[in-house]
Amino acid sequence: MGKKTEHLLNEINRLRSDGLTNREIAQKCGVSPQYVGKLIKVYEENRQSPPEWNYGLSTRVLNCLKRNRIPLDLQVIADSIDQLLCMRGIGDRSLNEIGSVLKSQNIIDDIGDWIEEGRRKQYRRHQTLSESFSYDFPRQYIVPNIFI
Repeated sequence: MGKKTEHLLNEINRLRSDGLTNREIAQKCGVSPQYVGKLIKVYEENRQSPPEWNYGLSTRVLNCLKRNRIPLDLQVIADSIDQLLCMRGIGDRSLNEIGSVLKSQNIIDDIGDWIEEGRRKQYRRHQTLSESFSYDFPRQYIVPNIFI
């Protein structure tokens, strides 16, 4: 954002806090009401998630995380390695990219150990699910053997 746009955005926010409408703000600033609305929308989006929150991850990885509803918090990403391993669109390169960001922020020590821990989590979850599944059918579903 340029200095003129930033100055205009500060002026728009000041006028909004005074209770003026977009049309009145546009007349005072000499721009269209649509442009005022666009600047307000950009300001709100950047306020909710600042651009520096991508941590240097590629757009493809960010989209995969967003599609699978994983928040862009590095600690949450590190803890959800078992989900990352089975995610569509996340392969070895993406895992290395995420791992290098986590390592640079001192959240994990080694990328290989982090991925291996995720595989162990997956295996334990799979074992727990398979142990909880009962292969025995209730008595009412067993068909009597009438041909004996």
